[in-house]
Amino acid sequence: MSLKKRIASLAICGTLVLGSINFAFADGARVVTIGVNNTPEQRATILKYFGVNENEVVILEVNNQEERKYLEGVATEAQLGKKTYSCAYVEPTKAGSGINVKTANLTWLTSSMVASTLATTGMTDADVVVASTFPVSGTGVSGLRI
Repeated sequence: MSLKKRIASLAICGTLVLGSINFAFADGARVVTIGVNNTPEQRATILKYFGVNENEVVILEVNNQEERKYLEGVATEAQLGKKTYSCAYVEPTKAGSGINVKTANLTWLTSSMVASTLATTGMTDADVVVASTFPVSGTGVSGLRI
């Protein structure tokens, strides 16, 4: 599949997922998605990396079934794997600041793919960090619901 088709497919699946909880941003809430297979220590490390406390953000857990639901046919079997470790942090920013994406430890998902998906959902201004405590494809971010 061409890169253009992959990005379009990711944008389509992202629109389905990302459009599912627009309410979280109605009041400027910050959202964190965490792969369910992270240990408590990994979860704490990710939250620290994002610079947030668990009680200060909306936290959504993402599992491998969700990854498969939205990315089968876009990501390979090896990229989807059997467990979900990818995590993401999204914070709405002031109008005109754009979508700024930072990634860490991702081997497949790119900042451009994330920004494109968010833009497809209508988001225009946010700071986003997508990361894992060790190298992963990043497909767990398919559960990023904004």
